[in-house]
Amino acid sequence: MKNIHAIFLLTFLLAGNISFAQVSDENIVEERNEDEVENDAKLFHFNLQLKNMHLWKGLHVTDAPMTAADINYTSKNGFFKAGLWGGRGFNGDYTEFDYYVSFMHNGWSLAIWDINNYSDYPDAKIFDYDRSETSHFIDVILGYQFQKIPLKLSWSTIVQGRDTFVNDNGQLRNAFSNYVEASYVILDEKDWSLSGLVGGSWSFAPQDAHFYGDEAGFTNVGVIYNRDLNVFDKFTLPVSATASWNPVQDYGAIQVAFNLF
Repeated sequence: MKNIHAIFLLTFLLAGNISFAQVSDENIVEERNEDEVENDAKLFHFNLQLKNMHLWKGLHVTDAPMTAADINYTSKNGFFKAGLWGGRGFNGDYTEFDYYVSFMHNGWSLAIWDINNYSDYPDAKIFDYDRSETSHFIDVILGYQFQKIPLKLSWSTIVQGRDTFVNDNGQLRNAFSNYVEASYVILDEKDWSLSGLVGGSWSFAPQDAHFYGDEAGFTNVGVIYNRDLNVFDKFTLPVSATASWNPVQDYGAIQVAFNLF
């Protein structure tokens, strides 16, 4: 319980610091201006990333280089977004195929992700959601982006799928693992920015272990450096470097991502 109290304390302390800038969060959904008007040709988007590895909420999903593709539809006012996200490791050991929907209004966002990382489930069926054998888990994320300060808070809970535990009666039940995160833009310059984040996780189940580790605690502490890289004065290539420490798992890593388009 002391670790859980520390998570919430650090989250609220982070809310009172630093200066104003613009926040982006690639782990949940792309932030969009609700007053933005787009033509029909721009309602559908396709994005491709190249990464040296894949970090997700402090977890090392794969240590191999990988590509990530995102195909999505976004409504004209930015309120609704739905898409498909897929990742594939260069060495063939990692494969993921996700579905998601999100809603955004006045700084609030609600996203539902059906995450299907079936790298360790070679015989899993894509539409099998039985908790005892599925490769899926459904993550629900509620977030709030403050309007006057560059602070974003989010709370996600895994509500279904392979996040499980065995109760005292020998029955397999959902663990409902939680992850909370606070992120803040420390510096925001013309073509680069620096952000900090802290995240912690725990489960409401009567056990210490959860989806993100073997005990409650901080599972994602890091900094993110974003830069628009000018390539041969011809085009701009957005690049990000994320340094992440996971005290519960006792490891750290640096993820470098290139947004190709």
